[in-house]
Parts: sequence; C-alpha cells; structure tokens
Amino acid sequence: MKLKKIGIINSGGDCPGLNTVIDTIVTSLEADYKVLGFYKGFEGLLAKEYLELNSDFTNFFRFQGGTFLKTVNKGNFASKVGSGQIRQIPEEILSKTAKNYHDLGLEGLIVLGGDGTMEIVYQLQRYNLNIIGVPKSMDNDLPGTDFTFGFHTAVEIATEALDRLETVGQSHDRIMILEVMGRWAGWVSLFSGLAGGANIILIPEIDFSWNSITNFLEKRLSLGKKNTLIIAAEGSKLSGGEISSKSLGSKASESSLGGVGDQISQYLNGITHFEARSTNLGHIIRGGSPGSFDRLLSMPLGVHASKLMRARKFGNMVTYEQGKFSQLPIEECVGKLKLVEKTNFHVETGRALGVCFGD
Repeated sequence: MKLKKIGIINSGGDCPGLNTVIDTIVTSLEADYKVLGFYKGFEGLLAKEYLELNSDFTNFFRFQGGTFLKTVNKGNFASKVGSGQIRQIPEEILSKTAKNYHDLGLEGLIVLGGDGTMEIVYQLQRYNLNIIGVPKSMDNDLPGTDFTFGFHTAVEIATEALDRLETVGQSHDRIMILEVMGRWAGWVSLFSGLAGGANIILIPEIDFSWNSITNFLEKRLSLGKKNTLIIAAEGSKLSGGEISSKSLGSKASESSLGGVGDQISQYLNGITHFEARSTNLGHIIRGGSPGSFDRLLSMPLGVHASKLMRARKFGNMVTYEQGKFSQLPIEECVGKLKLVEKTNFHVETGRALGVCFGD
C-alpha cells in the first residue's frame, strides 16, 4: 500500500522540546504516513530541501535540545515585526511554497512554532495547504494555550541562575541583576522571579521608574537587608522610555534587544551606597535539553497533532488548557500576543509577598 505523505516544519527561534515533538509525531504516524522533515523551516519547503524521517532516526534526538531540522527566524518568511503585528509575505514566495507543497503530493503539514510561525501558516492557508499547528515559544506568549513547550525549561534555567546569584549577593552585600529574554511578554521573568525569590521583578507589561526601585532598595537597607535580587525581562523599560538595544558590532545598521540589566546596574552604581552587578543569560535559557515538564508537555502535543492529522482537522493549532489538550482555529492565534496582565494571579502573588514590580 502506498503511504500518504506529510511534512513537518519547525520555524522561528529554537527551544528545548522541538526534537521531542518531532520524534513523537514521526513515531505516532509512520505506520500510515511517509513523513518528510523540511530543513530550516519554510525555507526548506521553498527550496525542496528535506529528508525522510523514521523513528529509528528521530528517537536518537528525542530529548536533545535545539532541532536537527535546523531553523531560521529571518529570510523569506520573516512575518513578525512587532507586538502582534504581521508583515505580508511576498506573493511570489507564498505561491512558490504552495506549488512545492502540491508538487510533492503532501497530504498535510504539521508546523511547530510561535506567533510569527502561525502568522506564516495563516497566510499560506489560502493556497489550500492543509496545516496543523503546534505551539512553541520560550516566551509563552502564544494565545489560546496555557503553556508552550520550551517555556518551563527556560524558567528552570533562569531560576537556577537566580539561586546562584543570590549567594553572590549575600556574600558581597550586592544588588545582583539577572536579565532574561522576553521582548513583549514577561512570563519567563515573572515565573522564574517568583520561583527564584527575586525581590524586584521587571516585565515589559509594567513600566518601571527609578524612584520606585531606589525607594524599595532604601527601605530594604533601613531594614538591614543589604543584598537584593533583581530579574528583568529584556523588554522592560522606564516609564516613557524606550526598550534597550545594543549594536551588533560590525553590522552597524543592525542592533539586538538587550541591555536593560546593564542600564539598571549603571544607574544604581552611580548612587554611592549601592553596589550592583548585572548578568545577562541571553540564549542560554533557550539551549540544552528540555526539562521534565517540557518533555511531558511536548509528547502529548505531538500525539494530539497526530490525531488531528489522521482526522484531517486542518487549520487548527493544538492547545493545552487546564490540563486538557484540544485545538483552536489558527486564525484565532495570530495578530496578538498573550501578555502578562497586571491583575494576573502570579503578579498579585508577588505583590502580596512584598515583591517590587517597579511601578
């Protein structure tokens, strides 16, 4: 019997759990489908660069970090330009990608990605591509699902970093600042800040002021608390200010997000009785093997995506809400981000415990 052909694509930034989902899908479907894995996201479909996958091969990568299919978040399919904003991908790119899909005789695609990836999927659907989405985002900013895979591993790494910085701060009576990823959404900073006992948690959704931070630090000093632990998402900014960025060196016309930790450190070191040091975890929180929670999340996400493929329920993204796996139309997951609200239970928990959010 001739097997139907389907494709797997992962797109956007890397994060722990990608290989776990891919392996689960291949293992679940290989008896009835020939599974093609496309290299470097949609670029692989555009260039017809792929390999045929089987579980003997994918099992080897099951719990490795990153993705053996490689990935890109720029190039022909860069659709994400801001907080929930969409860039229209050129018509010739979309039509050629769709032609390759049909020429290869694909029954459908399972696409792993975040908000930018789902925006690409949304634009491709009008070319009669059968697509199922699987939510991936280290930032946990995709609407419609409680958690995305990759997020909890990032939180675990940042929490461990805070635990280590706390002992340094205690030893030297210093203010220790940890900067983590999170341009628009502060979920990583919020969750790891609470879990790691941070005294000040800064997130993009709540602007901070110098007065709020220094008044909080002065109060701690008056209580004999000379060390303070601060965590800041890279997108945190002063009220009325702009997000910090830094030059990429020789690429003078380009810049990357980051630097708010150094900004806070420089300001506080300008005050005589404060001594602050800043550490930026950067890409460390998105590297390495997935933690146990992300493994246990990734596998059923892959299984549910496989069920949707068998049932031909295309145009949906797998969701995880209140302990249950379901699905949601992809169009309901694009053009917006899941941000931390000021009334979020975890924010309220932090405030009840005396955490300063800089406002």
